Amino acid sequence: MNEKLLDQNVEETTTEEVVLDASDSSIEEQQPTEEQKDISSKTIKDYLSKDLFKDIKVVSQDEDIEESASSDSSVLSEYDNTFKDISENQIISAKVIGISDSDVMVDIGFKSEGLINRSEFDNKDLPEIGSNIDIFLEKFEDTDGNITLSKYKADFIKRWDELKGFCDSSEPVKGKIIKRVKGGMVVDLGVIQAFLPGSQVDVQPVKNFDEYLNQEFDFQIVKVDDMRKNLVVSRKAILQESLNEKREEIMSQIKVDGKVSGIVKNITDFGAFIDLGGIDGLIHITDFSWGRINHPSEVVSIGDKVEVKVIEYNKETSRISLGMKQLVDNPWKKISEKYNVGDTISGKVVSIMNYGIFVEIEKGIEGLIHVSEISWKKNFENLENTYNVGDSIESKILSIDIEDQKISLGIKQLTEDPWEKVATKFSLDDKVSGTVSNITKFGAYINLGDDIEGFIRNIDLHWTKNVVHAKQLLNKDENVEAVVLEIVDKDRKIFLGIKQLSENPWPGIKNQYESGQKIQGIFNNLNDSGMVIDLDDVEGFIPIDNISKKLKKNYLSSIKQGDSVDLLVVEVNEKEKRIVLMLDQPDED
Repeated sequence: MNEKLLDQNVEETTTEEVVLDASDSSIEEQQPTEEQKDISSKTIKDYLSKDLFKDIKVVSQDEDIEESASSDSSVLSEYDNTFKDISENQIISAKVIGISDSDVMVDIGFKSEGLINRSEFDNKDLPEIGSNIDIFLEKFEDTDGNITLSKYKADFIKRWDELKGFCDSSEPVKGKIIKRVKGGMVVDLGVIQAFLPGSQVDVQPVKNFDEYLNQEFDFQIVKVDDMRKNLVVSRKAILQESLNEKREEIMSQIKVDGKVSGIVKNITDFGAFIDLGGIDGLIHITDFSWGRINHPSEVVSIGDKVEVKVIEYNKETSRISLGMKQLVDNPWKKISEKYNVGDTISGKVVSIMNYGIFVEIEKGIEGLIHVSEISWKKNFENLENTYNVGDSIESKILSIDIEDQKISLGIKQLTEDPWEKVATKFSLDDKVSGTVSNITKFGAYINLGDDIEGFIRNIDLHWTKNVVHAKQLLNKDENVEAVVLEIVDKDRKIFLGIKQLSENPWPGIKNQYESGQKIQGIFNNLNDSGMVIDLDDVEGFIPIDNISKKLKKNYLSSIKQGDSVDLLVVEVNEKEKRIVLMLDQPDED
């Protein structure tokens, strides 16, 4: 067996030498000479004469397999130990070993390297080759057999845990408002974005949210949703904390009758709220001016910086009442030194109401001209048709009430009272003429000249017609004649009548129409109460109850104004001045 092994080794050795020679590029390929063959043969014989196998151990096949398995197990164990602490879904440290145009190659100590897309890195802050970075290991092998790694997820997880810590400790975090969304704005907190509700942007109502875009502020994390990985932040909470401290300082300095400055925060119908630097005060509408104003917006606008006086301060409720008019002397204190009843003054119209006109006599002093004091006429038309705000007008002082700070003025007192001439100009039963100045539901006003008016009631317009409204017989600006029926000095009224220009026809009418008499008339109109019939110079009336159902259905549906109607006289009532009739028509089947 040794001889066979010897021959095998010789063959292998010779072959190895040939191979080494062939691999040496410095030796030219050539065929050996006869001399070289003799030397080589001698060398081999000398080599074979030695005990080449004295240190070689001969093993069996079973021993060889066992030893080989033991060796493989040892190598695998050492290999596994190189990544025994690495598992999926965790943050690990990796070494950057290469950067290409599209990827960053890292070594995580695994059997193969991993790639991370460059889009997950800031191009301005790419890692250096050889540096270590934190990454998130998602999978050892994806469907293509590649390791799935993410730099962004590692940064997100680390930042999320950091921000949760800020929330737990109530520590503010700096962020940048990057865009507007429905209901609020989006804040970039570095890797993670948070929602900022519109109500939490500022302590003051925000008019223009765009002013806050691309600006950095401190924020308070107020809500963390671990499941959805959502954050809600508040800038108002940060400002409020600062304002609370400032408020305490301001409140300690506020004193009644002291002067303070502030910004107009909000305006309402009853006043204006002033921001004093973290605490609000109210100027009531009555404390803007010693005079009268209709709305606070006439004096201030939102955003105005104003100086005010502290009128009242309640520390328990933190309510502060402020005033602007209190900064100047009350002009009413010297009113009695400047004005007296009967004085004629000039002023500016500052407000027109349905009951009168407010006139500013001087700054903070206003008087009222009641509608009844504008003209000697009882019926004065709409004031806004005659006067305008800003007009300068003259009036006479009628009364001064310093305690209630009221002055009554009058315009009509600037002219002579025409009523004083009534007794000499008009007497009962006098015939007068005038122009219809106004028509109402109850009658008509007649201008008799010299600012004197008379009034004609509906019942005094016609003897026989039932006048519901004076416009049935009269038109505005129409010239009419009438009779003076009554003069009431106490109420300054003159009552007139038109029907009294002729004799009362009812005594003759009563003799002309008798109960049960058949007559003819002209259909005038139909109303809810019945039918109105024209009878020569008088009107007759058919109550609706005097008309049968059949006639209502058949006859009334076809009758027209101006049609002749057969009638029966039921009653002539001279006192109520009416003739009651009924239809003289057979009921049709």
